[in-house]
This record gives sequence, structure tokens and C-alpha cells, in this order.
Amino acid sequence: MPRSRLYAPLPLIAVGAVAGGALGMLVPELGTTPDALVLAVVALAALIVLLPVPLVSFGRAVLERELLLAVLGLALVVAPLLVFVLSRVVVTDPDLQFGLILALLAPAVGVVVEIARRAGAAAEQLASLAPLVLLSQAVTLPGLMALMGARDGILTVEAPSLPLTIGAGILLPVLAAFLLQRAALRRPRLATAVRRGGAAAVPATALAALVVAAVLVPRSLERLPLLQEVAPLFGVYLILMAPIGILVGTAAGLRIGQVRALAFSGGARSGLLVLPIALAFPADFSLVPLVIVTWMAVESIGLAVYRFVIPSVTQQSKGPLAQD
Repeated sequence: MPRSRLYAPLPLIAVGAVAGGALGMLVPELGTTPDALVLAVVALAALIVLLPVPLVSFGRAVLERELLLAVLGLALVVAPLLVFVLSRVVVTDPDLQFGLILALLAPAVGVVVEIARRAGAAAEQLASLAPLVLLSQAVTLPGLMALMGARDGILTVEAPSLPLTIGAGILLPVLAAFLLQRAALRRPRLATAVRRGGAAAVPATALAALVVAAVLVPRSLERLPLLQEVAPLFGVYLILMAPIGILVGTAAGLRIGQVRALAFSGGARSGLLVLPIALAFPADFSLVPLVIVTWMAVESIGLAVYRFVIPSVTQQSKGPLAQD
């Protein structure tokens, strides 16, 4: 069976987010669900998403130097500038601002690879960069968030559970995925199980979005209309990052498959992997995780559109871009 047939369509994530929101409104008692249970579901989904990420092949990224520099430049320079501009639009509401910054500053390392493959992008090269992208996210995300939100009080937010939440919701899934991949190198049956588990990345992400929405919506019913202010900004981000990624890739002299991979890398973000951070915010910021889920829903639809638009645009390009 072709590998792409194993993967569910990305908009399933949007379906999960909407279904979770509806469920939360219909059954408000879900708002009493323990946060630990929500975090466990998110952590399990993160593990499944990380299974296809080649964490044990860290050195492969160095072989793709030109693409690596372009991806890091887009993620660490271009995207933060655009995120800063967009965050000013919702500067009057800390929930929306912090959620937007958190959602859009974390480069994607998971399901984006498969949708990029379907679009004729250099998916394997993009996947090889994932460990370094994940490391850069861990190093730069706290500083960038502090830099962008310092004037608006992000440094004064008290989140005593943050270290435990990051450990259980992010570091533990990364470590588990690494150990499983390492063990799978010598065990063919385990390698098959890891591969099949990774194919469930989209349904797992959809389930996490559903659970978070179902539990958090009842806690934020009065403020839910505010999400209408941030959703269009996510659309603007996706619309702008596609041509920006293509232009950056063209200027860097990348091949057509690499340019497509760069465009997908710029548009996709790691909403699922930053959800544990959002869940650690105090009760007064209960809208922050819902902002992340809103991004995940918008992103899933946007990347499905990327799947058709980016190949069409890049195929019409001339000169070095047209050669692969």
C-alpha cells in the first residue's frame, strides 16, 4: 500500500476542533475534567506525531546545508517579524496575543512532511531537518515570547505548573519517540509498528484538538467570541508565508522541490507541541489553549490548500527554480 494512503486528510484536525467545541457547549460538565487527563491525551498525540520524525538521524540535517539555512532563516527571522506585526492587532487582549505568539513561533516538525510529499516537495530532506528545527524551537521560543510579550505582561504571568507540564507534555514524548526509534533500528517488527503508529498522526492530533476544545470551551463560554478576532490573523499568516517562502527559496537558489518544502515549512507550525505550554497558563488565561486549537484548525485547512496552490505556482516559475 502506498505510504500516502496511510495518512488521513489534514482537515480532519479542523473537524476534531469544531466537534470538540460543540461537545463542550452541549455538555458543559466536561469543563470539570482534570487538567492532567487533558495533558495525557496531548502528550500521547505528541508522541504519535513525533514517531515519523527522524530523531535518531540528527547528523543528516548537516548534509542539506542550503535548505537548512533557508528553513532556519524563515523560522527564526522572517516568521517572528510577521508574528510580531500580527500580534499588535490583538495587543489589547493578553489571551489572544499570547496564544497567537505561542502558536505561530513554533516551526512544524510533524504532519507537514506528508502533505509536503504529496505536493512534490523535497519531503525527505525536510524531514531530515526536523531534529534541528525542534532543537531551535526549544532554544529560541522562550526568548522570542519574552521579547514580544515583555511590554504586555507575559513575563509577569505566574504558571507554577509550567516545568512539570513541559516535562510531561513535551520532553517525555520526545524522549519516548527517540527511544522507540532507536530500538526500532534493530527490531524490524518494532520498526513496522513505529511506522504504522506515525501514520496515525493526523487522527491523534484531531483527537487532542477535540479533547482540549471540549474541556476548555465550557470554561471560557463568555469569551469564545473573541476567537473570531484571531482566526483571520491566522489566515493572513498562511496567505503571506506561502509567497514569502517561495521568494526566499528562489533567492537562495534552491531546487523546485526544496522551494516547495520551504514554503510548507514556513506555513506549518507545531501547535500540538506547544499546547502543553498553553495548558500551563493560569485559569485567567483559559482562552490561550483555545487560540492554539483555533490555529490548528485553520492551519489544517490552509495546508490542504497549499497542497494544490504551491505546486501550481512553483511549476510556472522560470530559470533555476524550474529545474530539479
